[in-house]
Parts: sequence; C-alpha cells; structure tokens
Amino acid sequence: MRTQSLYYAHILYAYIGKGTTPVSSREALGDVLLVGSLPFETAEESLSNGATLGSDAAALPDGEVGTRMQWTGYLPLESYSKHPDLIETHAPTAEMPDPDSGFHPGTEPALLWTFRVKPGVESFDFNGIGYAEPAIESYAIFKRLREEGKIAAGVRFQVSLPATGSAILQYFDDPEQWPVVEAAYARAIEAEIKAMLEVIPADDLSIQFDAAVEVCDLSIGDDLYFTFWPERTYDEKFAYYSGLLTELTRVVPDDVVLGIHWCYGTWGGWPMEELKDMQLCVDLSNDFVQRAARQIDYVHMPAVVEADTEFFKPLKDLDIGDTKVYLGLVHHTDGIDGARTRIAAAREWLPQFGVAAVCGYGREDPAELNDVLELNLACARALAG
Repeated sequence: MRTQSLYYAHILYAYIGKGTTPVSSREALGDVLLVGSLPFETAEESLSNGATLGSDAAALPDGEVGTRMQWTGYLPLESYSKHPDLIETHAPTAEMPDPDSGFHPGTEPALLWTFRVKPGVESFDFNGIGYAEPAIESYAIFKRLREEGKIAAGVRFQVSLPATGSAILQYFDDPEQWPVVEAAYARAIEAEIKAMLEVIPADDLSIQFDAAVEVCDLSIGDDLYFTFWPERTYDEKFAYYSGLLTELTRVVPDDVVLGIHWCYGTWGGWPMEELKDMQLCVDLSNDFVQRAARQIDYVHMPAVVEADTEFFKPLKDLDIGDTKVYLGLVHHTDGIDGARTRIAAAREWLPQFGVAAVCGYGREDPAELNDVLELNLACARALAG
C-alpha cells in the first residue's frame, strides 16, 4: 500500500502542480471549522458545498466520503482485515453496522471487529492505511475548484485522521499487544502524511487529529469502557492518552497546520457520554498544547445545546497561548438565536474563538446542508457583531 500510495502521488503530481495560488498563514485561520464528514457521495460535492463558507472557513475537508464515512470503521475494513500479520478474533454481525444502534460501556456489542498480531510477530508495519490516496485525489479537485474561483484563496485543504487510541484500542483485544500496534500506527500516519506532501504543499495542508475513544473513556472516570481493556484510574488513562497524542505530533511537519478535535462520539446519538461542562476538554487542550513536539494551531471543543455560563466556566483555566479555539456551539436545532446565547455565555470566560458544530455533518440530510452552512456563517458574523 505504501508503494501504491507513492505511485498515485507521482502520477497525480503532474496534474495538480504546486503552490500556484496564495495559501493561508496559520495566523489567518477562518472563524468556521468544518469538523470533517459531510453528507455527500463525492469529494467534489463536499468541497463545493463547503466552499460557500468562503474565507471564513478554517480549511475545507473532502467530506470523508465513501467507506471513510464510517470513521475508524474504515480501518478494519480496508486495512486490518487484509494485513498478513494480523488475525481476526471477532467479526461483527454486519460489515457496516447501523450507527443508530448505539453503544454502552462495559459491553461487547455485535458491531465490534477485533484483531490480534499473529504469534511470533514482534514488530510489523501497516505499509499504508488508506488515507493518502483519497487525500491526493481530493486535493486535485480542491485545487481545480480554487483555480476556478469557487474556493477562496488562502483556505487550506483539510485531512482528518483518527488519533492513535481511537484507531487501535477498540479493534485490538489483547492489551499486551497495544504498544506494538500503536507504534505501527504512528509510523503509518507519518508515512501517509509524507505521501500527501509529495503532492500537497505543506503550506496548503491542514491535519486534524480526531480523539473520540480517548475523550469518551476519560469522561467515565475510573470505570471500564470495554471489558477486555485493563482497569485504570482516570489519572492513569489521562497520562496514557497524553503520551500517545504527544507522539503523533512528532510526525506532522511544522509548515502543516495541526489541530485536534475532542470528540464525544455520535454512535447512537451525540454525545455518547455525558458532557457536564468544558473541564475535560480544557484539561486535554492544556496538556496537549504544552506537551506537543510542535506548534498546535487549533483545538476544537464541543458544547451542549443547553450550555450556559457555568458550562463554559472552565475556559477561564485555558492555558494554550496563541492556539486558536473553535467552540462546537453551532446547533442547527435552535438556529442563530441559540448560538448567540451560547456565544455570549462562552465570552464570559474566553473573549476570542471560532465556531463549529459538535462533530461532522456526515449523518445529516444533504438537502439541509445549505441552511446549516448558512447558519455557520451567521455565527461567524455574530462573533464580530
């Protein structure tokens, strides 16, 4: 897969070219973040719709179309189940389970698909996990649309990648093997980004790590999320995830914008775990930015519909320097009035921030996306007003 990925990179390079349009500086990130997925069948539809945000967009994702719409479910489908050094230990009852079926900690639902490293294999490489090729293909569309004037100059191309814990821990049911698999995943992410950069200029790329399993596990404190996981205290979990996330920051070059999305999950409905206030997201952001091996350009933190000043109060303890904050306070269920209320509540503790939804829009009705994107723009205007 690694060789194939580089092959496509070189083939598409001639078509795409490099650096012909001015690109954004990291200081000029727009005030609207699209978290990742969009409810369209093609990258062109996703990019064309996202482009309506104009220069207010922080970056434009390709919508995570096709099987990538299943988020980390893409990995066992396209990588783990096909790897010669891995064996399947539990098969799901359906290839693509219904996300509305939900999930509850401490159970082993039918949707789990688990693997182990084969006996005798002490180290291995994924040799490609399938993110570089679609990114390169989508960037060709992104660049064409920008040259046609449909995408605003200065807006970067966004690629969202699962953080290590989210990509590995629910899919490998022998915790003693986790260090080997986690190391292989970090190397794979580094290789995927290098392949992207064979085609996509670094100053035209934005990488976002999505951390959902990490956040959901921490949100339940000392409790056990999966029965095959080792028992750990909250502090032990936090230190463990902190180490994994710090290692990921080492594989993203400095010229590439890097952000993180703290995710409370959408399987069976958002949020998967109780979101009492912003404290966990603030603690994670402070730790992530301070320990990172490079600059972190933005953090994304979701907010519930009912968020008031007390919900946002932990923002007073945010200590992340110049890193931009995107608050996921755009809920299309209560429109601009609800958003204005949440913006005012958040500004009691944090004067400057951008806006976003709580997660990706991949499971929304495509026919409603025009109104949803207009709401995001209205929220950006509300920030200035």
